[in-house]
Amino acid sequence: MADFIITNGFLVTMDRMNRIIDDGALVVEGNRILAVGKTAEIKRKYRAEEVIDAKGKAILPGFVTPHHHMYNSLTRYMDIPLQPEVAGDFGSLLTRWWWPKIEDTCTKEDVFVGVLLASVEMLKNGITCTADLQEGQNLLPGALEHAGRACDEAGIRAFLSFETTDRVSLSKGKMGLRENEAFIKERNYKRDARVRGMMGIHTCFSCTPETLIKAREIANRHKCGIQIHIAQSTYEVEMIKNRYHVDGSVEFLDSIGFLGPDVAAAHGIYISKKELEIWRRSNVGLSFNVKSNAFYANGLAPAVELIKRNGKVGLGIDGVNIYDMFELMTFSMALLRLYYLDGGLLPSSQALHLATMGGAKVLGSDREIGSLEPNKKADIILVDFSGKAKLTPSLNKLDILAFSCRGSDVDTVMVDGKIVVRNKRILTVDEDSLLERAQRQAEKYQERAIETPINPVWKLPRR
Repeated sequence: MADFIITNGFLVTMDRMNRIIDDGALVVEGNRILAVGKTAEIKRKYRAEEVIDAKGKAILPGFVTPHHHMYNSLTRYMDIPLQPEVAGDFGSLLTRWWWPKIEDTCTKEDVFVGVLLASVEMLKNGITCTADLQEGQNLLPGALEHAGRACDEAGIRAFLSFETTDRVSLSKGKMGLRENEAFIKERNYKRDARVRGMMGIHTCFSCTPETLIKAREIANRHKCGIQIHIAQSTYEVEMIKNRYHVDGSVEFLDSIGFLGPDVAAAHGIYISKKELEIWRRSNVGLSFNVKSNAFYANGLAPAVELIKRNGKVGLGIDGVNIYDMFELMTFSMALLRLYYLDGGLLPSSQALHLATMGGAKVLGSDREIGSLEPNKKADIILVDFSGKAKLTPSLNKLDILAFSCRGSDVDTVMVDGKIVVRNKRILTVDEDSLLERAQRQAEKYQERAIETPINPVWKLPRR
């Protein structure tokens, strides 16, 4: 007797053959998918404790976002004055405004509430797995304990890391390395862990080579992968060029043996043709953070070039605005077609791949999640097509799913074989109480940020 059978749905497997099964069904036993097929076939062969009728709905793998800062759910709508001297340049905005006002005023309570709020929003919108880089040097040690506890409570699948950086001091950089390794040791050696650790690095411009090499050694030792921002801004790349006399951030990281297929890199905007080949050869995963890069006028990553070369690309939320993968698919399609003046770019099947298997591949988890196949983890969403003017006529269902649906159309969400959203309601958290708590927490956070002065011009501490 299985635990669940989901029947009568438009089943989008996202497997290697991109199989779509009309009147499809799947079986869940424990935390894994047992079987996938036609409803009649599945009902004939299997019985379950609960049968979920997905008539009028699409059955999809849960969405996977490979880059996020979940605590930013508290900061994304803050009303904080922005001084003219830091507003025009991303490097100044980051080092003089964001670091002191947002990162350095964050508390551990902010981390817990912000991560819990982000997790609830993502789950309700069909995002079942996220990777996260927790910022805030004053949170050491213990930041990841609070983030992990929030993910445990919400029921989301997560790969958590702390943003190691030497920007404050070399001793803080060492503390960041220890924070990551301690969480990895605690979480990753548990069988079937839903919340796991990765090594986290801010950027190569805010870390010494010694710190970057040590991070690589820790990741190798625990086989956990690395999250990092690479070539997000001209500020970063020019600093790296001047400091190390290389072509840019990618060439520098390659020169110290940092890059590899276990690196999940956010942004990747300012890279040369030579560096693009290094990226591809190293099989680095790209989190295509199209919306956050547009919001902060950072530029457009070469996602199209990597996709054409069978590179690993997923869609990153990056802490900005609404945490909705449907919106990201639409935004990515529209911006890429406009930028390249090519109406054939990012068809719906490809957009859905980026939102599911693409993100899973970036995180090195495509054998476990990202598609609906036997023996994969039961991370499943049901999207409601029925009775909605905006989704009628429902003739090309893939186009509707990629470019017309929104998170509000998600009806049911299962993570690791457990239903966490049913009839659009989160089951793991008292959402009304959480929203009230988050509002109070953000108001106190904003007060601290407003009172904090901007930084002077920043330089990396000497070795």
